[in-house]
Amino acid sequence: MIVRILIFAALLAGICTVKPAAAELSIKPYIKGGVRYDSNPRYQENSVDYESKWGAIYEARLPIEYRSQRTELSLTPRINYSSYPDAEDHDLEDRDKYLTGTASRDSRQAKFGASYGHTDLSLRTSEFESAGDSSPGGSGETRFFANDSQERWFFQPYWYYQLSPASVLSLNGGYQQISYDEELVSKRFDYDYSNVSAAFQHTLDNRHAVSLQAQFAKFDAKNAELGSANNSETNSLNFVYTYTWSETAEVSADLGWARTKNQVRQPNDIDPLTGPYCNPVFIVFFPCEFKSDATNLVGNLTATQKSESTEYKIVLGQSITPNSNGAEVVRFNLNATVDRRFSEHLYGKFGIIAFTQKNAGNTNQNFDRDYIRGNVWLGYRFAREWWIYANYTVTSSDTHDNLSIDWKMHNHAALMGIRFQSDGWRW
Repeated sequence: MIVRILIFAALLAGICTVKPAAAELSIKPYIKGGVRYDSNPRYQENSVDYESKWGAIYEARLPIEYRSQRTELSLTPRINYSSYPDAEDHDLEDRDKYLTGTASRDSRQAKFGASYGHTDLSLRTSEFESAGDSSPGGSGETRFFANDSQERWFFQPYWYYQLSPASVLSLNGGYQQISYDEELVSKRFDYDYSNVSAAFQHTLDNRHAVSLQAQFAKFDAKNAELGSANNSETNSLNFVYTYTWSETAEVSADLGWARTKNQVRQPNDIDPLTGPYCNPVFIVFFPCEFKSDATNLVGNLTATQKSESTEYKIVLGQSITPNSNGAEVVRFNLNATVDRRFSEHLYGKFGIIAFTQKNAGNTNQNFDRDYIRGNVWLGYRFAREWWIYANYTVTSSDTHDNLSIDWKMHNHAALMGIRFQSDGWRW
């Protein structure tokens, strides 16, 4: 409830600071529809004799932006639905809903703002990331029906201050509330995730910049139906070096060390590794408790390049990430995207995300997952506001935990359709 109040308070405060003079309001409707094919729509294990399905997809967005000389506000309602002709496939019909926004205000030496919003997504959306996504991590296990959903509230403020022409101090924060409506069957955990960081950046010359960043994160997960809980705290310190290769290319490397203190509590009826009971032996009335104190290397190598027709971005690194399996995980991640304009009318987007993850602590709990997804999108603009598009995605996921055998899944998906993207209206 607190995070919801903060989200709407931020929006209201931003509106109150906007002065009518030199301000502009814009609305740009976006609608698309098409057909969808999945070779494994329920994301079932490879050994299962699954069936492919055809369905229809619909998406609508209404981005609203308000700009003045120093203030910017945005709010974007969005829905993403799918439907299938057979009644037996009702469980596949996604009903994804988004309400997200940003607010910012500039002064001569400082800038502050926030991103905020609410999403209600099927697990087929929230548990499987695409290249370029920054959504919370998913476990990638069984049950990905549309009626198993994830609800997320988030608020992420920031503040930058220009100490001198070459030095910047920044503060960032974030708070998320994540909940799942089918905890017992899907084995997912509601969790709260909060983090705060401070960074000092100094520009050495036109090509070189360095910064030092300290971060604290707190993760609290629980599954009331399973009687389990997981709490962890992570402190990290990173050194960042940025090299500007040219006006269109940049390389950034950050390296640091993270320490995670972790505590897991679960009913004293079965131990994931040894069987019935854990500690104290044969006393069912006391819960099992595991504690750990682990350190992990964290950091990223990021390269970007832009030209008149192409934009590349590659991120390779390791991080501590919240997970729907009820723990923070150490994730080694590759995320690469290419945006390409082939001609005045033909555009393409290509992306690949791949990661391997394991539990961040040493609590006898395993949350291992190997994941890869590749994506190709082509769009042709045949009129000022109208597009036809095609998209192909291949997904592979291999998951293992203490309570189940290895779970391997593959899916091939193809989408084709038409899109209307309005130039909008301005006042």
